Amino acid sequence: MKKSPTLHWASLLVLYTLVFLMLYEWLEPISELTGTGHLPLIVAFVILCFATNLITIWPAWCNTVLKIGFIGFIVFYIHGNLDPAAIPKIFDEFVSSAKALLTLHVDNIADSVRTFIFLVLLWMTIYLIHHWLTVRYSIFLFFFMTIFFLASIDTFTEYDATYPLIRVMCVGFFLVGMLFIEKVFVNHHMQPTLLRYIKLMVPLLLMIVVSSAFAYVMPKSEPAVDLPAPIAAINDWVNKQLTPTGKIGYVEDDTQLGGSFELDDTPVFDVWAKEPQYLRVDTKYIYTGKGWERKNGDIYVRSFDYDERVPLSIKPGPTTNNDTMTIEMHKQYQFLAQPYGLRKIESDDFDNNRFYVELDTEKIRPTNAEQRTTLENYSMRYSTPVYKLSDLNKTSMHELESLGDEFDKYLQLPQSLPRRVRALAHEITKDETSVYDKTTAIESYFSVNGFRYSRDEVDYPEEGQDYVDQFLFDTKVGYCDNFSTAMVVMLRTQGIPARWVKGFSEGDVVDSTRDTTHFEVTNNNAHSWVEAYMPGVGWMQFEPTIGFSGFDQVEDDTRPDNAADASADEEAPKAEEEKKPTPQQQEQQQQEQEKQAQTDTATTKGITWWPWLVALVLLVVAYILWRTRIKWIPRYIETRYATKSDVSLEQAYNDLLKVLAMHGLKKADGETLQQFAKRVDAQLGEHHMKEFVAHYERYIYDPSVETMQWDKLKESWQYLINKVRG
Repeated sequence: MKKSPTLHWASLLVLYTLVFLMLYEWLEPISELTGTGHLPLIVAFVILCFATNLITIWPAWCNTVLKIGFIGFIVFYIHGNLDPAAIPKIFDEFVSSAKALLTLHVDNIADSVRTFIFLVLLWMTIYLIHHWLTVRYSIFLFFFMTIFFLASIDTFTEYDATYPLIRVMCVGFFLVGMLFIEKVFVNHHMQPTLLRYIKLMVPLLLMIVVSSAFAYVMPKSEPAVDLPAPIAAINDWVNKQLTPTGKIGYVEDDTQLGGSFELDDTPVFDVWAKEPQYLRVDTKYIYTGKGWERKNGDIYVRSFDYDERVPLSIKPGPTTNNDTMTIEMHKQYQFLAQPYGLRKIESDDFDNNRFYVELDTEKIRPTNAEQRTTLENYSMRYSTPVYKLSDLNKTSMHELESLGDEFDKYLQLPQSLPRRVRALAHEITKDETSVYDKTTAIESYFSVNGFRYSRDEVDYPEEGQDYVDQFLFDTKVGYCDNFSTAMVVMLRTQGIPARWVKGFSEGDVVDSTRDTTHFEVTNNNAHSWVEAYMPGVGWMQFEPTIGFSGFDQVEDDTRPDNAADASADEEAPKAEEEKKPTPQQQEQQQQEQEKQAQTDTATTKGITWWPWLVALVLLVVAYILWRTRIKWIPRYIETRYATKSDVSLEQAYNDLLKVLAMHGLKKADGETLQQFAKRVDAQLGEHHMKEFVAHYERYIYDPSVETMQWDKLKESWQYLINKVRG
């Protein structure tokens, strides 16, 4: 029994809306955990796929062209910024990625190709869901997979899937119930009516609402604080897969550094503070030659409450310099971003949270009922550290030798570290005496020795190649991870304790008042730098990455106050002179600018719109030919046979069948030649088909009569062609 058109479309719309809500619960965490971004574009593509499955007013190939075109637009928008000059680059990425796929070098696949593959797989998934909905009337497998997916990421990642799981359970049960109702109508040949839908769906809705309310009010046991060892191993593996290295944005896993990344201006949090500054998240000290790891085994923590002193190794500045910072999070990070000199986290009357610091990384995590949680808003009291130059000048290498065993981990280096890294660090620092001067010598080494900052020209180290050695001697091209890791390793080769720090650089200014400035911190601000230990002073931060302003927390107290201003006036012109590039640097910069100008000119000249115009014209012509094929294909066949002197009777018969089939006269399976001929003549009102078939059957048994028979049958053949053509 068929539904009324209105009821049919209403039920399909409800089913597709429900399944879209379930699919969205996949897209949101994938976008957040992998840092993919551009969720609205992906959602728009999903809606397009669902819509084209419902709308059938044009041929199926039009839907395919529409989807492929939208995929191309997304790839062009994300990876080319809608700049025509990026088209050759994207094309080259597809070619190189195809080679990487054929050779199974999956790590070398470009991000543009990964985006393309993801969207194609999403397209196939939606088509499969459409089949489940409209043919099998079953969505249980997708429902179960969605629950399993959300439960897994809730367990093994920082994503909070509590409410998504509740939503999926409610939507899923209602969807399964609706499909069962559809199956009942089909299997029992019942006439679907609005009243019958209401009678069957109201009890289903009541059952779901009552069950959900009952589950909500029932008491629940607290989850386990620590994961079992096998589950923890799976957790580490999942985190590694969901937070790939080489991507812009903060990630947990740094075991494999290297590779290019793309910019992403997705907001992470907003900051209200007096001055711009780096925000620290955690530190790592185990260098493997490929990246950074944290120690295995138990993680020791120290808990504290609101308004209590935060137990960190970085000493705050003077109490007279206390400032307040407020942060509003946009991502569900289960940690706090720390300003340097953090003293305490200020309380709120409505907060019930506690905090703990992981002692090995100094990452601060908020908790609620002994479980890690996310703070959407928090305020902190801090005093920026100030380091006196006189104390830094006194730092002695001999004092480092008397440090306790707790500093040994900050001198760790892999045995495979090439000797030339140690030799280079010694060459850089051999003329310096204090620990501070040796550290700043390494910090400033990168800015004057041909190193270059780049996000998109960075390679992964080859197998057996050290990450720092590759950067220092082979490529000299990289971003913050390369510069900061290289500095930490070189400091350690000279016996100076150092650790690798991750967090966020200063954000962009949104607005400013006399006392407070509003900064927006995005994924682009994810950053890494260095902390080195100065004996007698403590841990101090350094910025080796080219192009970053770094830290300005050193107070020059080595000169009398009455001479400070005069000295400053005298040194200002000198500083300006030092900033001026040398003649060699000026010549190099001029050559690079000329080369870039030539490249831009060549690129501009190569950008033409005629290929797009030709493609559009060809597409229009192809569509017109396809729409008018019933008219021009018979004429083409007739013209082709008019010029032939030697005609194959079998080929002529097959071409005639094609023309007849285009006009609705298709030979059915099991239908004899004579039966088909009678049906054609009955519809056309003539006897030509019967006569043609009679001679064709004679030819089948005696092929030698082919040419002689064609002369007699040509008139009947042409009549049939012209008759159906009209």
